[in-house]
Amino acid sequence: MVDRQVVNKAVVFILILGVFILAFFVLKPIIMAIFLGIFISYIAHPLYTPIKKYIRGENFSTAIFCFLLVTLIAIPLFFFLPLFAKEIFNAYLYVQKVDLTAAIVGLFGTFFSDEITRAIAVQANLIIVKFFNFTMISFGSAFADLPALMLKFAVFLFTFYFITRDSEKIKTYLSELSPLSKNTEDKFAQEFRNITNAVIFGQILVGIIQGLFLGVGIWLLGIPKSGFLTVVAIIVSIIPMIGAWLVWVPIALYLLVIGDTLSGTILFLYGLLFVSTIDNILKPYFISKRTNVGTFVAILGIVGGLYTFGVIGLILGPLVLSYVLIIVDFYRQGKLNELFKE
Repeated sequence: MVDRQVVNKAVVFILILGVFILAFFVLKPIIMAIFLGIFISYIAHPLYTPIKKYIRGENFSTAIFCFLLVTLIAIPLFFFLPLFAKEIFNAYLYVQKVDLTAAIVGLFGTFFSDEITRAIAVQANLIIVKFFNFTMISFGSAFADLPALMLKFAVFLFTFYFITRDSEKIKTYLSELSPLSKNTEDKFAQEFRNITNAVIFGQILVGIIQGLFLGVGIWLLGIPKSGFLTVVAIIVSIIPMIGAWLVWVPIALYLLVIGDTLSGTILFLYGLLFVSTIDNILKPYFISKRTNVGTFVAILGIVGGLYTFGVIGLILGPLVLSYVLIIVDFYRQGKLNELFKE
């Protein structure tokens, strides 16, 4: 005969599991906005402390902080996004008028046969057309999805507001739920803070360095609008998974197409061999200096994290490996039992 208590526990377990599954599907469309709200709140919290100190009232001080954040996001978008869209559109119109095949045949005709040169021209033309089409479609999709984007931005702001305001209460609540000992929690929290700060501020710093170096190269080559292109290069270099290549590749191709072979080749090699390799050296260096992981482990974490988790893997990859090293260190010292609460 089936034990009634076992059946009741099984039913309760299924109900609990069902509730969590339903909650997942409810939050799935806005999960990234929620995550970004939590993440940005964590990063920006040191800036919130002085505001909270001088402005009385948690609700009012947090509202002021949210307003400053929105202003900080809106100003660059308001000024630079229309300019960027205009330049992309003008470049797209120019490419439509250029005989790219003739330019590439003239450039590589002395090195390769006509068949190979024309094949290169066809592939290059396809790549350029796909790039511009993707960019134009992305801008169009962004405007078409504007209501959904605004809703997600509202969710992001609500999350940011409440996480920022109630950060201490949330920290206490999570600590009560955690099975880990206080010492282990502190170590994990400190490592998370170190890696997050290293990746975020390293990404910003490396992006600025890449953009400035590319800007200097563009200026030395006498390319017009070098100041604007430098700002664009800095912005795209800071954004993960994009990078400064989005600026120097089209410019180098443009120079080659119009017949300025020397400048185009110099910019291409400069961007490929120097500008685009800066982050591969500096990012692991920043992580290894500010955390307990070495440069080799940091590189493995970044590469593996990107492949597994995407952009967020820049943090999760090194973080997971760092936690593994912490657990291994506990084991090495024979203190595995200290991981958990008594």
